[in-house]
Amino acid sequence: LGLEKNPDEYLAGMVEVFRAVWRVLRDDGTLWLNMGDSYANDGKWGGKTGGKQSYLDSESRLCNGRTKRCTGLKPKDLCGMPWRLALALQADGWTLRSDIIWHKPNPMPESCTDRPTKAHEHMFLLTKRPQYFYDAYAVRSGDRVVTRKAGQSEAFCHSQPDGLRHWGGKGGFADCDVTTIGRNLRDVWTIPTEAYAQAHFATFPRKLVEPCIKAGTSDKGCCPECGAPWVRVVEKNRTATRPGSETKLALAKGATLFKDSDKKGCYDADSDIVGNRDQYRHVTETRTTGWKPGCDCVRRVMDVAIPCIVLDPFAGSGTTGVVATQLGRRFIGIELKPEYAEMARRRIENPDPEPVIEDARGQAVMGFA
Repeated sequence: LGLEKNPDEYLAGMVEVFRAVWRVLRDDGTLWLNMGDSYANDGKWGGKTGGKQSYLDSESRLCNGRTKRCTGLKPKDLCGMPWRLALALQADGWTLRSDIIWHKPNPMPESCTDRPTKAHEHMFLLTKRPQYFYDAYAVRSGDRVVTRKAGQSEAFCHSQPDGLRHWGGKGGFADCDVTTIGRNLRDVWTIPTEAYAQAHFATFPRKLVEPCIKAGTSDKGCCPECGAPWVRVVEKNRTATRPGSETKLALAKGATLFKDSDKKGCYDADSDIVGNRDQYRHVTETRTTGWKPGCDCVRRVMDVAIPCIVLDPFAGSGTTGVVATQLGRRFIGIELKPEYAEMARRRIENPDPEPVIEDARGQAVMGFA
């Protein structure tokens, strides 16, 4: 990989790699793919903007020092390789579930003056099947979130000269649920880059890997016989904030519903429709009460679970392995270059206590994991 004559050949090679990943990935497993992009400079491959799987590196140069020409791209074209690969994998059978934006607050400085500096990369979530393991509760953020309820809105009733009572109201978030478990993980992640002293190439920040592993694997573990992940058991308690004895909706069941010229719902004036409008507003408290096996094998192998496996086919300096090990998962890494494989092995065995984060000027500052 990296020595192809054009992007199409490179994409074909990457599709073959992920066919091998498909073969060993569980049907309920997930693939998290990050890839940097590049610009076509003067009709040649070059000017990469980073990314673990960036297809442009020093090895793509010919012996005479000249770079290969990028077929079909004009000078200064953004190659769009991340999306090309994602769509190629989708066409090959993968289900493309999400395009996550990794926003870098400390991007690599660029000398160009005719376009914005690149400050983001893509992280794609792909799966083999429509149903798969995804632990949303493991990656929720924040302490409290208001969620719009489907259906009714906070409404009032007023009489009109036509003898009908018309419903109006605030709508929007007037009728809502408040949950204490935090909001669902968003698809824009603001995470600073990290520097690793022994690696001259771009490395993943640990915080970029962490939510992928937490969401894609069970914290409890998996079945030692079939590998099915254990599933989180969540208890939800919904409590009305100011409950009323009856609701307008319930009391309106005996009334006659009409449609006026404005296509708004209205009832006959003889209906006495009253009630507490806050009946639909609740606080939802959620907590994990335990775990349950995702298969029936556990009845034969007792109530046990083993750590889930994380595979990285492009291990590089081993950041994925470091995070997987720290989160209690098993790790398998594949790396073509022996020196990088040895670097990853040392790093996993002796992880850095704190990551070093590079700011936009290239100065090292300490970050807290």
